[in-house]
Formats: sequence, structure tokens, C-alpha cells
Amino acid sequence: MNKTAILTIIGAASVFAANADVKVNLAPGSNLQEVKVSHATIKDMLTTPRNQDIPTVTDTYKVNKNSFTIRISPDGPSRYSIDFAPDVMADFYAQPGENLTVDVTSLSPLTYTVSGTPLMDGMTYIDSKTGPILAEFNAARQQPNTDSAKMQQIVDSYNRVLKDYITENPANPAAVYALLELDGEDFLKGLSLLKPEAMMSMLYPIVELRKPMIEKQVEAERLQQEMQNGTYDAIDFKLKDLNGKEVSLRDYRGKWVILDFWGSWCIWCIKGFPHLKEVYEANKDRLEVIGIDCQDTEEAWRAACDKYQLPWVNVYNVTKEGSVDQLYGIQGFPTKIIISPKGKIMNITTGDDPSFYDTLNKLMNK
Repeated sequence: MNKTAILTIIGAASVFAANADVKVNLAPGSNLQEVKVSHATIKDMLTTPRNQDIPTVTDTYKVNKNSFTIRISPDGPSRYSIDFAPDVMADFYAQPGENLTVDVTSLSPLTYTVSGTPLMDGMTYIDSKTGPILAEFNAARQQPNTDSAKMQQIVDSYNRVLKDYITENPANPAAVYALLELDGEDFLKGLSLLKPEAMMSMLYPIVELRKPMIEKQVEAERLQQEMQNGTYDAIDFKLKDLNGKEVSLRDYRGKWVILDFWGSWCIWCIKGFPHLKEVYEANKDRLEVIGIDCQDTEEAWRAACDKYQLPWVNVYNVTKEGSVDQLYGIQGFPTKIIISPKGKIMNITTGDDPSFYDTLNKLMNK
């Protein structure tokens, strides 16, 4: 089913608008007098280029005896957000003709369930399983010494819940919700398992929008794997450094080179700088690091280079068709690429993985 046909179905859904609402029950003692509720249609979410420009309708509801009722918009399938406080929001999906119940058992921390449709029943179940894993991930991310292997274990556990749900419930519309939390090959494999009933989910148009991007990502990952056999010539490039001088990868032939793809917005990129500095200082007679900034403004890049006192070659990259990050199939940050003195790609590592430096040491000291 193509995107145009799906959007037609979404628009037609408003024809079936009936008396429908969402009953919200708050925990005793919530002491809220009124609550703002906003919604945006999935159709607008699909067709608006930037998230901040998606048309959103906001209504205010009076709270009476710890409950209130949200009117379902006739505009079509939509995502709703109940704004209890700054950064405290309960989200759900609904469409004309549906009746849902939101039971909020705690506002701090926010704990709630949504029931009444197969989609929301399934989403509530999935969230009950992934919630503790997500909490563990966030806690680990705050620890200064949590290594990437531990983080990857948590991510794998999270993904396993999603993949198992899709495998066990391929006809449930909530399987589409689980699918949208996956990436890469996991996404494509999960998509192949969906039954036609699941594809009728109001969220399925988002899957169709993401599919080409995921396929492109998987192809980029395949390219990276192919590059690492030790015979692939590193792709030359020319980018400007902090002084406006044009830097070419070819300029460093004869030395080992680490291409460090990073961004000032990337926590793990920043956390990895101290170790990279140590390795660079110990080996700079035969090793060069070229930091390739991605997805930053030039001002943010310059400020970060100054703030973190990066001692190696720093160049600025603008992501676009044929840019350096695309040529190397970069899909995550940081990504570090080891290039031999002969200009061959020897290793590509995504994430702040300590084993990268073991690999570097072995390669440089063969």
C-alpha cells in the first residue's frame, strides 16, 4: 500500500467520527484544577518536514474529583499528550469512534496505563516490560564509568522485548509500535513478520515512511563491514580545519590515522576524549587523529574544540549527499576508523568501545 493511499484512508477515518472520549482518572490527592491536552494528527506528522512545525491543537480541561474527559478529535488518527507539569506528559494514540481510559496512579514519578483498544492495550503491555529496562539504561548513562559493553547489553535486552512481542503478536496493531522502536536489520525482519491486520494500525504509515531510511542505513552498515577487510582504500576527502586551511586525508599517508566522527551534542563522543588524548599523546610521532565534526553548527564545533582542548586535526563536515560521513557509511556517534600508513581501512568501531584501543594497539604493533 503506497503512502498516498494510506493518507487517503487516514483522512477518510474522520467520516466515521462518533461520540468517543478518553476518561482520565487521577490518583487521589493529585490536586490538579485543570490540565492541558494537545494533539497532532498522524497525517500532519507524516507530511510536515520539521517536528516543531507540526500543527498542534491544545485544549484545557477542568478536573473534577480527580478525573476529566478528553474529547476525541474528528480530525483523524492522532497522538495525544496530557500535560500534567513541565516535562511530565502522558501520551496515547486515538482515532474517531474509540473510547479509552487513562489511569494515572502517580504524578511523581509519572505512572499510568492506557486501555480500551488493541493498540493501546498492547502499547501499555510493551511499556510495562521495557520501562524498567529503560530506567536501567538512563541510570547507567549517568554513571561516569559505565562501559559501552554494559550499555549494549541493556539495549539488547530492550530490543529483545520488542522483537519477542512482534514474533508472538504479528497481527496486533501494537506490533507496529514495537517495530517503530527497532532499527536496522531488526526493523526489516520485524516488518517481514507483520500480518495484514497489524498493517491496518494507525501507526503503520509511519513505518512506511521509515522503511526507505532504514534500508539505506542497512546498506551503509553493509558497506562498513565490507570496508574492514584490510584491502579497501580509505576514501580521500578535503575539509577545512579551524584555521580555514584545507585538510586532505592523503596528506597523512605514511602515518596511522584515526578518523573520529563526533559532534558536540554527543555525550559518548565527549566522554571518550580523555582516553583518545592519552593514546594520541603516546603515539603522535606515528599516529594522527582527524576529528570530523558532524551535525553541528560551525559555531558549536569551534566552541567544543576550544572547550575540550582537542590537540589533533579538527575539520568541519556538513552532512549532505556525498559528504564524508555518508561516504564512510556513518550511522552512529562516535565512530572511529583506523587507517593504515598505506591508506587502507583496518577497522571501524561505532560507540565508545574500549576494545577499539586494543585493536589499534595490535594493528600498530604487528
